Amino acid sequence: MEATVITGATLIDGLGGNPMADSVVVIKDGKIMAAGKSGQVQVPQGPDATQIDAKGKTVMPGLIDGHIHLYMDAESDDFFAIPIHNNSIDMAMRSVPRMKRTLAMGFTTVRDGGSGYNWFEVSVRNAVERGDIVGPRLLTSGYHLTVTGGHGYFLPAWIGRLVPDEQVGMHCDGADGWRKAARKNLYYGTDNVKMVSSRGIASLGLRGATEPDHEMATLEELSAAVDEAHRRGKKAIAHAMGAKPIQNAIKAGIDTIVHGFYMDEETAQMMVDHNVALEPTTMYPKLAAEFGEGKLQPRMVEKAKIIAQDMKEQFAMLLDKGVTISFGTDGGGVPFFPHGTNARELVDLVELGMTPMAAIQSATLVAAQTIGLGDELGTIEAGKTADVIIVDADPLSDISVLTHKENIQAVMRSGEMLVGRGPYAALGLLL
Repeated sequence: MEATVITGATLIDGLGGNPMADSVVVIKDGKIMAAGKSGQVQVPQGPDATQIDAKGKTVMPGLIDGHIHLYMDAESDDFFAIPIHNNSIDMAMRSVPRMKRTLAMGFTTVRDGGSGYNWFEVSVRNAVERGDIVGPRLLTSGYHLTVTGGHGYFLPAWIGRLVPDEQVGMHCDGADGWRKAARKNLYYGTDNVKMVSSRGIASLGLRGATEPDHEMATLEELSAAVDEAHRRGKKAIAHAMGAKPIQNAIKAGIDTIVHGFYMDEETAQMMVDHNVALEPTTMYPKLAAEFGEGKLQPRMVEKAKIIAQDMKEQFAMLLDKGVTISFGTDGGGVPFFPHGTNARELVDLVELGMTPMAAIQSATLVAAQTIGLGDELGTIEAGKTADVIIVDADPLSDISVLTHKENIQAVMRSGEMLVGRGPYAALGLLL
């Protein structure tokens, strides 16, 4: 295969060092062959080498969102009616343009945090790998494992008791039930096992258990599912809010906590001590609080406002403790956060106290390690898979440039140029 050479750009390689001006990145056979300063990297010549002039632009690794949900696209008014009006085939069809929008904004890898619906996301992943549809690399989680009546089961009891396949969550109770449910997800081909340790902002009302940090699954239940995931070499993810639910998930051996709202210092230290990553989804409560009036249940808006305010103080504590912050948005799966707008979370992370470089690393190097692809993705260095984006701006000066479509001028996944805009329009499939 011919080589592709990107020259002249400022390189942010994802490793956290100073950006490199006038860089050269050499790509061949889907891999990065070399990356470094102009004059210090051997540049292939001849008809088999495509030269891409990126002078004045920024080259960086493809972005990674470790937590999206393909079954939604930021719906608010009919959030709980989605399972009634859509089946798994509907969801697969709807996911195609959603994946395309996300890729077009520089996200070359995403992990679905659980979409259910007959494991349609597994079929979408396979279609991307075959080249049948265009989208980011996709890792799947299948159904949320949740206790009877738990978060992730968004149907009223008189419908939910029928246990329809067109749903997000799978009811399972007791350690044996959770182990069996984990096995079932893995049997259907998921890359992760997603479990629910607490209630959440969007949980349906349950008398005596309406708060998002209310404990749901027991330690024994969580442990059984985590053990099953790890025995199969898969990652285990937990939706958890509040000290006890988060601590239960950590004790169970979880790899990643999603949300982590209402976390105290003791719990944050446990995360550090057990090397558990946090996908903080900071934009979710902020968006629900800002736009939810009249569109979401009043109690949901009230909870979101409390959490959004609490996050300002909590996030500073998380950074001070050294909790691993890995980029995950809950994008698509929460109201007012459609697919393709994922980078807004980067802006929020900076506003909450991360440096632009640390925020970028959370969505490159750190996210790659968190989802189990750290040996392949997340940085631009020799031997890594060539997931590369060209940005017509400097995200270290203004992280918000990554939220504007016109700035994401080229997106390469596994060495294939899939998005081209501006001077690179002729190189990409998406314009």
